[in-house]
Amino acid sequence: MKLLEVFFAQNFRNISGNHIYFAGIENDLIYQHRFFIENMQQFKSLDYVKNSYNKRICQIAEERKTGKKIIGTLCLFVPDEIIFAAGADRVILCGGKNDTISIAEQYLPRNICPLVKSSFGSIVNNGCSGVKSCSHFSMVDMIVAENTCDSKKKMYELLGDYVSTYVLDLPQNPDNPEAIKYFLRELEKFKGVMEQLTGNRVTVEKLKKEIESSNETRQLIHKLYDLRKVDPPLVSGLDVLKIMQKQYFLSPAELKRSARMLIEEAEQVKMDLGHKPRIMISGCPMAGGNTKVPEIIENRGGVIVVEESCTGTRSFWDLVDENKDPMIALAERYLKIPCSCMTPNDRRINNILELVREFKVDGVVYYTLQFCHGYNIEKYKVQQALKKAGIPMLAIETDYGDSDIEQIGLRVDAFMEMLS
Repeated sequence: MKLLEVFFAQNFRNISGNHIYFAGIENDLIYQHRFFIENMQQFKSLDYVKNSYNKRICQIAEERKTGKKIIGTLCLFVPDEIIFAAGADRVILCGGKNDTISIAEQYLPRNICPLVKSSFGSIVNNGCSGVKSCSHFSMVDMIVAENTCDSKKKMYELLGDYVSTYVLDLPQNPDNPEAIKYFLRELEKFKGVMEQLTGNRVTVEKLKKEIESSNETRQLIHKLYDLRKVDPPLVSGLDVLKIMQKQYFLSPAELKRSARMLIEEAEQVKMDLGHKPRIMISGCPMAGGNTKVPEIIENRGGVIVVEESCTGTRSFWDLVDENKDPMIALAERYLKIPCSCMTPNDRRINNILELVREFKVDGVVYYTLQFCHGYNIEKYKVQQALKKAGIPMLAIETDYGDSDIEQIGLRVDAFMEMLS
């Protein structure tokens, strides 16, 4: 791999500003992609999403005045349906910005995941540092966390000193026959915590209503992803990411509205700008504010058609069975999420191969955050499975900083040339 990277690096030349091109193909790959980007549909719905933050903050502030409780979450394993059925609202607290990491490093080791540090720094930031955190981080009444990776669960032990924190425990082997029973007991305890916090009883009827609503959202996002199955896709990966990063911040009603608007606009796209390398991103989540790698990919000649991540298919792929007891159905659905904290995790390998076929993927960019040991270790098994399927893979390990942008760009350029 090192020799291949050296070969590619020696055959690059800089011909214009900061854009790096392969010698001899600047009028092919890069030119075609620039034409593709400039002629992509500019969706009004994305302006609506971009400008939604202040409106949502005002909504949360009004809810708090009426006594409604606001729950902060950091992971897909926490069922929104139980939170909403208890009459509370929910916002995601995953940090995607580099600014608050220095604050977190006053408490946490430097050599842990930047998402964990960014989240912790945003929550405990008291403003003395001069760094401004997003307003919603300070507006929650309780954080509902989950027992996933080591860095997160140890961080939660410190987090409880700053805001009320409840940790939902998870079985680590989802295929164990006892796993569903254990997780169901954990969800029942969580339901009791929510009832005590809000003073509202979580009934079967309320749960069924919220399950139907959440399934409707998941089906809408499925429809949005279906628009990416055509070649070329009707909507870019960056445009979809803007929606997906807001899915746990916006209210369910506003998320549905935004998704419908984007779907309606994208369905009107008629242009055929030719084939671009169809890329899947697989690996770590990309919290709001973190778009570095997708921007590099789509600015360097690829088009992202699917994400196997928590800000991608893991968040919506499986529906909750509406014909079962709601608590059992929730336990079954959420335990299907193929997070790298689970072991063994063959379900994730199978999902990746299924998505490769369904979205006609040409190559996979395996994205990991620095010091995310779970996804970094699983990289080997994913690579072997993709190699057997004849699908090239590029592994990128990075953080939230911009010091490696050019280096990543060179490697992505080489990968796109290989796929083209």
